[in-house]
This record gives sequence, C-alpha cells and structure tokens, in this order.
Amino acid sequence: MLTKYKTMDEHFLALGFTVGKGSVVYVKELSHLTMLVVEGERKRGYATYRYTFYKMSYLPNGDRKHEKVYLKDASPKKVLQKVTSFLMYINKMPDETESR
Repeated sequence: MLTKYKTMDEHFLALGFTVGKGSVVYVKELSHLTMLVVEGERKRGYATYRYTFYKMSYLPNGDRKHEKVYLKDASPKKVLQKVTSFLMYINKMPDETESR
C-alpha cells in the first residue's frame, strides 16, 4: 500500500481520514464522540515530519473524556504502518450488538 500513493495526504485520504492541514493533521471519526488523530511536527535532527497517532474520546457535552496515544515521534512510514494495522484490527472486531 505504501508505494501506491505519493504523498502523506493521499495515503491518509485513502484510509478515510480528513486532511486538516496537509502533512500535519489528519482526523478520522470513529463515532460522533470518538476520533483518530495523526499530528505531524518538524523536529530538529530529522529530515521529515515526526508523527503522533492517538485516539480522542469526548463526552456528549464536548468535554474531553480520554486520550490514548498509540505512537509518538514516529517516521511517516512507521505511522502509516501503525494506522493501517490499527484500522484493520478495529474493522475485524465483532460488532458489540452481534455478541449479545
């Protein structure tokens, strides 16, 4: 998958993310209260952006409930691998209503 697209924006668009600011912020809503976020930043000593991948959950009133960081200070290749793996994992999980 990594060779099919040329830019980070194209990779994340293909994964269903919304591009907030090119090569810097990507967001994917999992529900109306939960979203996946990938944030990039320039760091001294690195030729490329370094990325953090996390999940944010909110209360119905909009207050932040929980933040779970899955990857921090990662290369573009590493964050794409982690996000792709995570999406494959959550898509394979059985629906909670099916198990009841």
